[in-house]
Amino acid sequence: VAPEEFKTSISRVNACLRKNLPVNVKWLLCGCLCCCCTLGCSLWPVVCLNKRTRRSIQKLLEWENNRLYHKLGLHWKLSKRKCETSNMMEYVILIEFLPKYPIFRPD
Repeated sequence: VAPEEFKTSISRVNACLRKNLPVNVKWLLCGCLCCCCTLGCSLWPVVCLNKRTRRSIQKLLEWENNRLYHKLGLHWKLSKRKCETSNMMEYVILIEFLPKYPIFRPD
């Protein structure tokens, strides 16, 4: 993968996160302030916004895969992993190699 292509792909993912993160933080703060009064229901918008952000990044990665990376034998996907330093979970971009199919082998 050319460094320019990799940088462009990562920049697209970062732009998506940069667009959605401030809105998610505002709703999280509002939800935490009102959590006692609403018995936790004020945190539902944060859950929905995080799910929407995750879906938009997955769509972006699928578009990048179809555009470039599948042709190079790579597959990018969003994966949930446990943090090394704590019990929290985080999302990471996992880059996998696609298996090569022998096209010259008879059936």
